[in-house]
Amino acid sequence: MKNKKIPLALTFSLLLAASCQDYLDVQPENVISEDNLEIEQLVVSAYSALDYRFNTGEFRDNWPFDHAPSNWVFSDIRSGDAYKGGGGVGDNPGGGMHALEIHQVFPSSENVYNLWRALYFGLFRVNNTIITLNETTDFANKDLRIAEMRVLRAHFYFELMKNFGSFVYIDENTPIGEVTSLPNSFDDNFLWGKIEEDLNAAIEVLPETQADLGRVNKLVAHAYLAKAKLFQGQWEEAIANAGQVLAGPYRLVEDIERLYSEPGYGNDENVFAIQHSINDGSEYGNLNFGDLINSPDSPSDDVNHPYLNGDDFHKPSQNIVNAFKVDENGLPLLDTYNNADLAPRDITTPVDPRLDHSVGRSGITWKSWTAMPQQDNWSRDVATYGLYVRKKNQIDPNSDLRASGGFPWAKGALDQALIKISDVMLWKAEASIELGDIETGMALINQIRERAGNAPYVRDFVDSEKPAANYQIGLYPTNVTQDYARKALRMERRLELHNEGHHFYDLVRWGIASNWINDYMVAESAKRTYYAGAGFTPNRDEYLPIPQIEIDASGGVLIQRGNY
Repeated sequence: MKNKKIPLALTFSLLLAASCQDYLDVQPENVISEDNLEIEQLVVSAYSALDYRFNTGEFRDNWPFDHAPSNWVFSDIRSGDAYKGGGGVGDNPGGGMHALEIHQVFPSSENVYNLWRALYFGLFRVNNTIITLNETTDFANKDLRIAEMRVLRAHFYFELMKNFGSFVYIDENTPIGEVTSLPNSFDDNFLWGKIEEDLNAAIEVLPETQADLGRVNKLVAHAYLAKAKLFQGQWEEAIANAGQVLAGPYRLVEDIERLYSEPGYGNDENVFAIQHSINDGSEYGNLNFGDLINSPDSPSDDVNHPYLNGDDFHKPSQNIVNAFKVDENGLPLLDTYNNADLAPRDITTPVDPRLDHSVGRSGITWKSWTAMPQQDNWSRDVATYGLYVRKKNQIDPNSDLRASGGFPWAKGALDQALIKISDVMLWKAEASIELGDIETGMALINQIRERAGNAPYVRDFVDSEKPAANYQIGLYPTNVTQDYARKALRMERRLELHNEGHHFYDLVRWGIASNWINDYMVAESAKRTYYAGAGFTPNRDEYLPIPQIEIDASGGVLIQRGNY
């Protein structure tokens, strides 16, 4: 299957012209014409761009699993949280997943281009909606909806910032004639300033809650502002904005298994999430197609297996599994966790209970599935990628809100969290530790660990009165050094948020990506031979290349990142 490739410069000149003036007879798919324009539908169309589907009419453009909004392709498999998985190193949706995994990506990468295109597709919808709202005089919710759009615009530009580092900035005030001549050479202060400008403006207008689930509110804007400040090392501002969110209605839910499995259960924990649904009139439902290929395999489509014919991508790494080992006090082995591997069927070594909620291990109970525990043959290519499978954020196979018993496999109305309250808590903890307030930082970390300890454990498949493994989790002392607290914070971010698209960006903003990832690949090469000879190049691999197709289309206006 091939994607229809329209460069950014051409895309924006065509789309902006078509949206503002009747210059061209353009017939795109699934858009609202001037004759039936309904502003709320236009707003919803901007929200729908969060799922990275292009709606061009091309079959392939409705399946964003090579550039998913969960960032499993661009963070998890590049950071040590996960292996690419699938049917071997040659099984590459989008053509370049393996290259991303071993940090040999090129500007011609289709995965990279599709991410760039998806983000600008979302920005076009947002900007077009703002233009329409600004021109409207009799719409009661005008200011509110503009504020919502400004938060969405901040989200899309934030994604461009952390993935590409430099990009073309376009808003509703950009003249159509200037779109093709805009550079990607704005400095960081300008780009962060534009993101923060949108968020601060939205905070002045948005209410703290909205009646419709999934709409952004004031606290979502504060959360994005806290994250922006965190990425810039502006600790006081990060704490202030995170505090606004933590004072709101969001909370850590009690049952981690249900959080990762049951649609709707995580609503109290999800500050902002992409909404998914079934039975909504569409062919399959509004599903998380970006993670479509990440469910376990099912040999011969055996109905005794929970999902049938999953593709087994996004496989948790041995390194992340090792990170869940604990000492006699139930605390992580901060410096030595990777000295020895936790064997796939080891249920005696003490581990953090979150391991078996989030990583599928052979012989361990799979959610509420009673036909069998996890089997070795749920993995497609054991020799290349091992036996661990992605369990986190897979809908329970028995859920009434699952899309079907077969294709689209492990998909349903389980939302995709973009910001969870646990993430916000860890932002505040990190900023507090960096400012020397160790006690506050460690207390926040301990709240998350306390939830993990109190949540129901995964039970033994045969004897439900017993836990499935030797689960232990303890609380950190709070009178520790800043260096120890920093290590604890960084480990806790992995344990709580692994395989949710965060770790690579954390490594980059902490300034340790090159050393950490190179050490990881050297250690892994003994188990995963495809890492042999691979390397992370500093001052290059922290960010993705600007797609070559865009540089060519710009006639030299866009500039490639250094060392690509």
